[in-house]
Amino acid sequence: MKFMDWLFRFLKLEYKHVWILISGFLGTIAPGFLILYHFKPELVEKYDVFKLAILSLSLTLPLLIINSLITGMLFYKLPHETNDENDKNVEATKGALSLNAFVIYTSLLFCYFTSSSFKHLLKLFLEWEIGLFILGIFVLIVLRKDGGNK
Repeated sequence: MKFMDWLFRFLKLEYKHVWILISGFLGTIAPGFLILYHFKPELVEKYDVFKLAILSLSLTLPLLIINSLITGMLFYKLPHETNDENDKNVEATKGALSLNAFVIYTSLLFCYFTSSSFKHLLKLFLEWEIGLFILGIFVLIVLRKDGGNK
């Protein structure tokens, strides 16, 4: 028996929960750490891992709340392969975390190549979120005209 299989059985984890943990790290802590490292690298040297994780989460969780609202609006109107409520919630959570990672990584990449300031990064976040919200409303209108969940 492989170690990972034994660990999953011991902790009673399913693979979908492991993917949530991985996407949670890649959608919240990792981009927050990159923001800190890009704009204030002296903080990375100064603070310990726990403080860096809390600071990273404080930078990214407000965006995750907005992205959760956007994906929540859309997710329950789209057709699904399963009717299990737990599976739907897992997929919606992964969608929100993926959207969060997409917004932060693309904005941070743009700021890196253009040597932009932190204020410009916040403006990019705002532009992305407004654009995604408008796109989500547009998709909801189209789905409502098509009859929604077929």
